[in-house]
Amino acid sequence: MREKPLHEKIGDLTSVVMALAYIGGGVFLILSSFSFRLLPIGSISRYAFAGTLILYGAYRGYRVWRRNQEES
Repeated sequence: MREKPLHEKIGDLTSVVMALAYIGGGVFLILSSFSFRLLPIGSISRYAFAGTLILYGAYRGYRVWRRNQEES
């Protein structure tokens, strides 16, 4: 089994960090009390956007995990 080149390791790490950032952003939108005047607390659009961020972050994380499983 050969070791991955550095640019592939950096790409994988970046993908994992971004997946966590999307999930964290979605959780922050759900749990925070900051409204930023764009997405008021309790609005459907705020929770829909937060759910979309969480789902997209989970999808990105799954893609990285699946790609690593296929390579090994």
